[in-house]
Amino acid sequence: MSDTGLDATFIVGLHGVLDKHPWIEQVNAEFDLEEDVFSLAVQRASAFAWSSTALADEQTENLWDHNDAGGDWTPDGAVRQLAWLQASLPRPAHMPGRARREPRLPVLPVFTVLADALRRVGTVRLTGTHTLAPLHRAGDARVALAENADWYTLANPADATTLTVTVSALPSARLAERADAIREAALARTYGNMRVASRKPATAAATPGLARPLAGMVQAERLRLALAFRCDVREWTTDVAAWTTEVFADSIRTVTGLSGLVLIAVSSDPAAA
Repeated sequence: MSDTGLDATFIVGLHGVLDKHPWIEQVNAEFDLEEDVFSLAVQRASAFAWSSTALADEQTENLWDHNDAGGDWTPDGAVRQLAWLQASLPRPAHMPGRARREPRLPVLPVFTVLADALRRVGTVRLTGTHTLAPLHRAGDARVALAENADWYTLANPADATTLTVTVSALPSARLAERADAIREAALARTYGNMRVASRKPATAAATPGLARPLAGMVQAERLRLALAFRCDVREWTTDVAAWTTEVFADSIRTVTGLSGLVLIAVSSDPAAA
């Protein structure tokens, strides 16, 4: 069973520049294909057994239930919202006699599905990501982040770069008052693979790494920019964007106990450095 209310929506967007493979149109014509973000994301999620839109007699154990997907592939060299996916999150099965535990948000799986879809049709220069995350559906990620820390250590030192992370939430959440504690929690979850410094949110409100309007703005219309951080990381990849997103989602959830939606944006634009 999935939640269907606006406060249970999970939305991810990948931003950047896409250069289509020169053979794409030839193959589309030869095999009568009309692939887009929606069809490619559905296929890839099913291939990993993460989510399926196929009708079945028994409910499948999806990490997410697919609602919609799309993207802007305008070939003008400008930063575009290349791929986005909207989903609802299934409730975990209840085991009699045991408290129900929420699973981790499927941040990396959804990022991976969208990145794979884009790479299937072209080469991608990723400039930013955004995630509308329902924190009340987010399980504790600390053990998983610890288990995977060395993955982010194993990177070419020459690829080190700077990211901007922004967090938007309801004004009633008063996240700015907990900025230092959230920063410390994020540092603890990155095991030396990220340096985090606070920034003034006003200076990070319009980072060029994101193409607006962001998918999910209807659901996020009441959210306001509350936090901004400068993050020095060892490399910039889709994996790092997903990892950064989950680090901050888990830090905010733990420090504040916040229930509801937050919007976490990660930008790699050099102007943020």
